[in-house]
Amino acid sequence: MREVLDNLEDLGVYITDRARRILFWNKAAARITGFTAAEVVGRSCHDNVLSHVDRHGRSLCDSTVCPLAIAMDLGRAGTPRTFVFSCSKEGGRVPMAVSVTPIKDAAGVVVGGLEVFREAASEVRDLELAQTVQRQWLPGPEHLARWPFLGYACCMAEMVGGDLTRLFPGAGGTVAGLLADVSGHGVASALVTGFLVSNLIPLEGKVTSPVEILRHLARIYEQGGSTFHYYSAQAFVYDPIGGRLQLANAGHPPPILLDGEGVGRFLELPSDLIGLFDAREFATLDLPDFAGKRLIICSDGMTESPDPQGRRLGEAGLLDVCQRHASLAPADHARALVDHVFAYTHASDPVDDLTVLVLDGRGAGRA
Repeated sequence: MREVLDNLEDLGVYITDRARRILFWNKAAARITGFTAAEVVGRSCHDNVLSHVDRHGRSLCDSTVCPLAIAMDLGRAGTPRTFVFSCSKEGGRVPMAVSVTPIKDAAGVVVGGLEVFREAASEVRDLELAQTVQRQWLPGPEHLARWPFLGYACCMAEMVGGDLTRLFPGAGGTVAGLLADVSGHGVASALVTGFLVSNLIPLEGKVTSPVEILRHLARIYEQGGSTFHYYSAQAFVYDPIGGRLQLANAGHPPPILLDGEGVGRFLELPSDLIGLFDAREFATLDLPDFAGKRLIICSDGMTESPDPQGRRLGEAGLLDVCQRHASLAPADHARALVDHVFAYTHASDPVDDLTVLVLDGRGAGRA
């Protein structure tokens, strides 16, 4: 077996004991990283050898989200959906696609772990380009500077994903937008978000009601003839001077409304997803007295994300953390929610895209 592993040309392989001390290092691992077996065997990966980080910049070797450590703790194999970045001998970062599995003795006790990896620089370059393009569709600092009563945060399950938040001027000084969640994640779902953006542009500066947004997208979906992806969406039109907020929903999770004291409740707006059913009527809600309140719109990954034991955060957990951070500025509130859910999973990447949009009415009426 040692000879077989040592002669894999394009796949690096290393084996560790339970403490993640390296016991075996094949020739491909040496070629990919520049470290020879003599330089790494007997050392731990965090001893200035591999020093793995994930795409979020977090150190994996000294954390609870190391894929190999998770595989050994859970006793089952795994393949992270996104890439791990390893330190090369020259000091650069090498993007890698990895698979991990625990090694068990005859009694079924985990005694070590095995990681297989391959260099993935070209794939990462392509995805980084796709990520750069998709980020142009999402709210950036210029949007939040223009509309400081809005907060936005997102963490995709992969480098690109199927959650779309779009903000744009409505008619008569209002602000309009939506949060859409396309089925699936990754490149295919990201392409659908691009399709949505291209069809939202003609509405900018013209929308007076959020249901117009959803009906427009439903018509476009039907004309396109797509049957592979459906999506939920929650649209809004907000008048920051008059303090009026209008909502329209297409199968999206219920938003959270916080009152002036930071006490929250879910607003039920039951309706069908776009593309899954032949729906043209969408649930609507008018909040003419939104001044002094705050609304949180989330993708379903925020409530459905599981901890290591498979327990989802759920609506009660999300409501609790929303209330605890209600005093934060909108942008900080959105980031705190996404960070909390990501930390709750104790995973190297979220299972689903995580997106939060915060609309704050506490400054309503100010010019």
